[in-house]
Amino acid sequence: MNNNKEDTHFYLDFAPPEEVVAVLKVLSSECSLTTKEISNILKDSYGFEMQKDKTYSPRRLFDLGLAIQERKRKGSVVYRLSERGLKVQNILGVDSPLAMDLMHYLHYTGHNNEPHKRKYLWSYRKCCEIIWDNMRLIKYSVVASSIQSEMQERFPWLDYGKRAGARFDNTAASRVAQWLRVLEPTPIDQVGSPLILRTIDKFELALLALDEAYRSRSYTYGDPVIMDDEFIRQVSAVFFLDQDCCAALLKIGARINQNVKISDTLTGASINLLKPFKIEDM
Repeated sequence: MNNNKEDTHFYLDFAPPEEVVAVLKVLSSECSLTTKEISNILKDSYGFEMQKDKTYSPRRLFDLGLAIQERKRKGSVVYRLSERGLKVQNILGVDSPLAMDLMHYLHYTGHNNEPHKRKYLWSYRKCCEIIWDNMRLIKYSVVASSIQSEMQERFPWLDYGKRAGARFDNTAASRVAQWLRVLEPTPIDQVGSPLILRTIDKFELALLALDEAYRSRSYTYGDPVIMDDEFIRQVSAVFFLDQDCCAALLKIGARINQNVKISDTLTGASINLLKPFKIEDM
């Protein structure tokens, strides 16, 4: 359906992980800050210099649902932490690698997270899916070309002649790789290198990926799903997990979380997610 008011921004603005994380650390859920105030706090208290355009990283936190953006009467924009932002900020303070996985997850699933539906998060997910399907970090130009083609098929009503909005290039694709490189362990090496499937010990990430599989496949919470190779592969894709590791984490999750059940059936083991599992549930 043609929706002229729909956001047509696919491009990944330059919001590097280190700057986004720095901004997340200084935001508060009680006190709103302008981008200039955020920059001054980072410089004076941490010696961190933000890039020239100081709006990119706070706006990325807003797009991820981690910050609330408000416009004041005089036109200035201020930011404060959302409830989810406070949760991730607290996790960042005690388990930085886990927090980075959560921020990747919010990029990956952001295309369908209310109230933020900026479609550039759709392009982030598509980059990850292309890398996963190829099982290697292919050339950014090839990734960008594939995404441009799919954009035009999926959103044919957009004006692809405009410079802003409906565009995507190899620079934007490389910015997805920036976020994948800060994961511990990282699933990628050099361009052209095979994926390094991840082995981790956080069962909560597998449950987040399980929830995403339920949503993306339009399963009903409470319905059992056969844990065949195809399903485990889809769940593994969210965090680039080794599939044996993913299956093991799901089994741990079923032992610990009462809303996850695994049962043996005639056609193999089935898993049942009884209700949504979100970051706030961690």
